[in-house]
Amino acid sequence: MNFFMAILPLLIVLIGMLMFHRSGTFVSIIGWILAMFLAVYYFRTPWNVVWGATAMGIIKGLGITLAVIFTMFLIFLMKETGALQRIINYIKGIAKTKEEQTLFLGMGFGSLSTALGMVTPAMFPPIFIALGFSSVAAIAISILCYDPLTSFALFSIPITLPAKIAVKIFGINPPGITGLEHFIWDFTYKITLFLPVVSVCFAFLMLYAVGGFSAMKKNFLPALLAGLILSGTALICAKFRLVPVEIIGIVAGITTMLFVYFYYRAKSNSKVQTQQTSAQFDFRAFSPFILLIIISFVVNLSSIKVKLANALGKAEVIHVFADKKADLNILSNVWFWILVVCILSIPILRPSGEQFKRATAIWFKRIWGPFIAYSLFFAVAFIMAWSAMHVVNGRLVPSEFFATLNMDRIIALSLSKLFGGLYPLISPFLGVIGTFVGGSETASNVLFAKIQWEAATSTVGASAFMWIYAAHAVGGGIASAITPAKITNAAATIGVKGKEEAQFIKQVIIPVLLITLVTGVMTLLFIKL
Repeated sequence: MNFFMAILPLLIVLIGMLMFHRSGTFVSIIGWILAMFLAVYYFRTPWNVVWGATAMGIIKGLGITLAVIFTMFLIFLMKETGALQRIINYIKGIAKTKEEQTLFLGMGFGSLSTALGMVTPAMFPPIFIALGFSSVAAIAISILCYDPLTSFALFSIPITLPAKIAVKIFGINPPGITGLEHFIWDFTYKITLFLPVVSVCFAFLMLYAVGGFSAMKKNFLPALLAGLILSGTALICAKFRLVPVEIIGIVAGITTMLFVYFYYRAKSNSKVQTQQTSAQFDFRAFSPFILLIIISFVVNLSSIKVKLANALGKAEVIHVFADKKADLNILSNVWFWILVVCILSIPILRPSGEQFKRATAIWFKRIWGPFIAYSLFFAVAFIMAWSAMHVVNGRLVPSEFFATLNMDRIIALSLSKLFGGLYPLISPFLGVIGTFVGGSETASNVLFAKIQWEAATSTVGASAFMWIYAAHAVGGGIASAITPAKITNAAATIGVKGKEEAQFIKQVIIPVLLITLVTGVMTLLFIKL
C-alpha cells in the first residue's frame, strides 16, 4: 500500500493525460495538490515542510522555467519579423524531405542545441510547423530531440552537478573511485556505453513520429548511422577524454549534423536537389541562434563560469525554508543569457511596433501553461523528497518515520526488495520516475543519488553502483520524452493542448518504456561482465 500511495501522483498525471486528454498544466495542479495531501495525511509530513518543499521546487525550477519563457519570446519575435520563415526556406534548401529534416534538425541540431542549454520544446515546434509537419509531429520531434544524448544537456550539468553532490554532500564513495574528477569521468563514460542503443532508438522513434514504419524503413541506414555517429562520438570523447565533459554533447551534435548533410548530398545529385541547395544563408535571420551558440559556449567555459557564478556572491542566495537556501547563480544560468540574446535581437531583427506588440501579446498569453507545469512538477519532486521530514532547531531533518515513510525511499527500496539481485534491471525506471515528476534529469539524479546508493549496496553490492547510477541517469534522459512539463511547453509554443499532448504521449510511452527496459538489461550485462 505504501508503494501504491507513493506513486499515486504519477499515476494520476498519466491517467489525466492519456485517458482524459487533459493538458500538462491541469494535471500538474492536480498532481501537486494530491502530493501535498498524501505527504501530510499519509506520509506524516508537517504542512510547513510541504509548503517549504513547494517553494524550493518553484525556485529550483526557475532555471528551466525562465529559459523556456525567454526562448518562447525569442521564437515569437523571430516569427513576427519573418526571420523564422527565412530560416525555414534555408532549411528546405539543404534538407529536402521531412525525414531528412527530422534527422538533420532532430538528431543533429537538436542534440547540439540541447547540449548548449537551448530549450528545444520551446524553440523547435514553430520551425517544424512552418516546414509542414503536423502539430503532433512538431511536438514529437521537438521533445524527442532533447533525448538522444540523454545526460549531455545544458553543458552536461545532469552529469557534473549530481556527481559533485553525490561525492561532496552525500559522501558516496564507490570502490575503485578516487576523488570527484575520477567519479565524473567514470560516470560519463558509463553513460556513453548505453548511447549506441539509446541514440539509434531515438533516431527511429523520430522517424516513426513523422511517417510511421514506412519512414523508418525508407531511411533505415541514415537513421542507424546518425544514431551511431552521435553516440560513438560521445563515447570516444569520454573514453579518451578528448574534450571536457561539458562540451562532449556539442562535438557529437555538430558531427551528426555534418554526417546527415553530406549523406543526403552524396545520395541525391538531381537537378531539383542542386537548385534547392542554392538557398542563401541569411545572417540576420540566424543571428539569434548564432548569438545563443557563441554566448552559451563562452559563458560555460569553466574559468568564466566560475567567475560568473561568484560575481554576485550572497546577493543571489535566497533563504527558502528552515536551513535550506537556493543560489540563483543568475549570471551563470542559461536563462539569463537567453534574455540577453532576446534584448540584443530586437535591434538586429528590427521589428515594427505592430510586430513587437503581436509577439509580446502571444508570448504573454502562452507562457503561463509551461510556467505552471514546470514549477509544480518541480514542487512535487521536492515534496516527495522531503516527505516524512520535519524541522528541528531551524534545520530540516528526517523524522522518526523517514526510513519507512519517505516517498522516494519507498519507491526505490520497494523495488530493490522485490527484484533483489535483478535490481539493476529496474534501476533506470527510477530515473524515469524522477524526471517524469520533476521535469528535469538533473533534479532526478540529485534527489535519487543517495537512494540508489542504498539500493545498490543492499542488492548487488557497492561496486555496481556506478553502473546503476549511470543507468538511472540514462533513464532520466529517456524520460524527457514523456515529461508532461516539456510536452505542455511544446504544445503551448504552437497554440495547442490537451488532445495533441495526449496523442503524442500515447505514441511514445510504450517505446520509451521499452528503451528503458533495454537499458536495464544492458545494466545487468555490464555488471556481470
